[in-house]
Amino acid sequence: MLDSGLVISARNKLAEVEVQCFTACQNCAAQNLCIGQSKSKGLLSAKNPIHAQPGNSVSLDIPETQYNKSLILVFGTFLLAALLGMAVGHFSAALFSLPSPVSSILGLFLGIFVSGFWLFRFFRKKNNDRLFPVITAIINKGGHHG
Repeated sequence: MLDSGLVISARNKLAEVEVQCFTACQNCAAQNLCIGQSKSKGLLSAKNPIHAQPGNSVSLDIPETQYNKSLILVFGTFLLAALLGMAVGHFSAALFSLPSPVSSILGLFLGIFVSGFWLFRFFRKKNNDRLFPVITAIINKGGHHG
């Protein structure tokens, strides 16, 4: 999805960009990353490879496809791990001398914990910064913004 906004601040390789929140924001995949969801303006952190400065009006590329793929990965992993954990817990009940329902619930929680740990490590890697919006062009150079 392409959008435009005003650079509020720039530091290192990121910039804070103020974007207008229209009715389309209700269906935007970046809605959870946007700070001003319920206001008329939102604030997004975006990669700034073209070194836009505060006051510049810029064009943004918001990677909706990557958001959707990541959400499917997260929820799919948790669901699969929960089901697999319950199954392993159920079939290993006799091994630990526990009632089947208790070991199934323990397996469920263990599966969720292990998958959560794996997902946390997966998304902390540097190659997962592809989820950030990217400033693609400077539309209009402006003065410094407060």
